[in-house]
Amino acid sequence: MVRELEKLQQTSQFPETAPAANPVFFRTYSRRTEKGRETWDEVCDRTLQGLTKLGKLNPAEATILDRMQRQIKALSSGRWLWVGGVEWIEQPENFSGGYNCSSTNICDWRAFGLLMDLAMMGCGTGAVLEPKYINQLPPIRNYLNVILQGEIGTIPINERREETEITIVGNEVTIYVGDSRRGWVKSYQTLLELSTDERFTGEVKVIVDLSNVRPAGERLKGFGGVANPIKLPDLYLRCAAILNKALGRQLNSVECCLLIDEAAVVVVAGNVRRSAGMRQGISEDELFANAKSNLWQQDENGNWRIDPERDALRMANHSRVFHHKPTLEETIAAVRTQYYSGEGAIQWAGEAIARANCDLLKTPELKVDFLKAYDQGKAQEWIEENYPNISPDELEHRLARLGLNPCG
Repeated sequence: MVRELEKLQQTSQFPETAPAANPVFFRTYSRRTEKGRETWDEVCDRTLQGLTKLGKLNPAEATILDRMQRQIKALSSGRWLWVGGVEWIEQPENFSGGYNCSSTNICDWRAFGLLMDLAMMGCGTGAVLEPKYINQLPPIRNYLNVILQGEIGTIPINERREETEITIVGNEVTIYVGDSRRGWVKSYQTLLELSTDERFTGEVKVIVDLSNVRPAGERLKGFGGVANPIKLPDLYLRCAAILNKALGRQLNSVECCLLIDEAAVVVVAGNVRRSAGMRQGISEDELFANAKSNLWQQDENGNWRIDPERDALRMANHSRVFHHKPTLEETIAAVRTQYYSGEGAIQWAGEAIARANCDLLKTPELKVDFLKAYDQGKAQEWIEENYPNISPDELEHRLARLGLNPCG
């Protein structure tokens, strides 16, 4: 009788045709409260209240959303099911936590810090790694000798510093990692910046003090979940190794990917956060195109292992961006590699940008004409001719709208 009652209570929430609904819901979207895990009705209450406040919905609009979600006909986004309606998402610095994905052009060290910040909020990270962007990064000029100091969790909770602090004495830098999202991000971005900082000459001794970082298992009161800094110490060592290999030159696209993905490894440690990553490089970049080929290798005894220097690349999908319409042969080759490895995705930038400018390309004829111009490298001229009142800044933005655009 008890089992029948339990079954009845479960199916009143989710249909029997969705046997994975309960475990997925409690794993991913049910927040832990003082009373225990949220029920589905409690998640609906929280997220719908948040949407009503955010969108300034009238009662009729709120009622429609409420009915559709409770009947599981139309749901809030996955991100909103987790953070919607909580005090954390109402703080301006956290708004990106409500977004499923983002796109960032990698042209300076701040872009790397931003991607780690986004990932720690659960937002998917898109990175555009075309030469016109990554070639803006300065050459690596300083060799970084990283030394870890202090055990995680050794400083009592009421004495910990939240913000990362930096001290510099000569060629020695100490990074006191703060116990917060901002603290982790600043420590990571600072390390990258040290590699090109013109104040230093020769080797830079970088001491990373981790004693302020909270130990694994402590509750995260704002975002929710629990802390797990198990991979944090490795982040500084592995990033320094990547940077040191590029001493005297600029980073290539794969090294940029590795720096981003090493941060992603830290973020997903212990399954505390999701990490959905997309990396976009130009079709002609063979290094980027083959970065994940033969990721698994056999040793002399026949045992399979993943290449440890490229392990972090698993954190993201790599997509090759074609600024000319891919040929049949190029398309078949891409599909073939996807069939065997799941990688090798391609994107026709013309179609992506056309979709993202549908307000201008209002007819099929206009879209076809624009795509012909794009394939000929004349997209800018086409827009200038057909829409002469568009400002240079807007034009530049419109022509860069290929990040994460959903087309292959």
